[in-house]
Amino acid sequence: MKRTSPSEREAALAADDTSGYVLVRPVFVALAGFEKSEPSMRFYFPDLVRSIDVQAEQKRLAGITFAPAETRAEAAELSDEDVVRTRRSKVTTIPDDQEALAQLTEGERRIAERNARAAEQAFKSVLVKYPDQPRAWYGLGLVALLDHDGERAKDIFGRLTSGEHAATQDPMVLAWSHVYLGVVYEDEGKLERSKAEYQAALAVHGAPVQAQKAAQKGLGELDLRRPEERP
Repeated sequence: MKRTSPSEREAALAADDTSGYVLVRPVFVALAGFEKSEPSMRFYFPDLVRSIDVQAEQKRLAGITFAPAETRAEAAELSDEDVVRTRRSKVTTIPDDQEALAQLTEGERRIAERNARAAEQAFKSVLVKYPDQPRAWYGLGLVALLDHDGERAKDIFGRLTSGEHAATQDPMVLAWSHVYLGVVYEDEGKLERSKAEYQAALAVHGAPVQAQKAAQKGLGELDLRRPEERP
């Protein structure tokens, strides 16, 4: 009804997902059928609910990082429009392209299924059109982790955390890329570099809470390892 662009719709739906309103997306999709139907909503609603694919939604939700809860006082200070604008501003790298969005979503779904090859194909199809798309590169980094290819993972996450291609406009990608670099370096025994990456993840403004927790956990585990490894 608001005639928003595809990127604005996707940003709004992503904000709803991370805020816990996880049924907005499937209901939004199902409403396309209602627009073409004759019955009133009173009669169509049961069919709309039954059309939601529970298993598909469970897989989708497994990959969502939920935003921290707002206090009642904080919520009272912002109008609904302000809240939406603030949440949308956190993600500015989503392309205004339905085909690309569909491929990014497909890649994320395949990652959740641990299907590395299908995910790789989806993310690479986005990069053909948008060579610097950070979420597609991030997806390829996750593919490298699924393949246990540490060198490839370091190259990709390194690209996303430093230099001209760093994902500075996407806190989720930037923070998790630092976290995964920390994990790879830790596995290689490079504990100081691992620590630096975990600390960098914590310094990302607007980083997802789960990424911050993962970085803190990584730092805690490093502190436990060091006394044992000293001669």
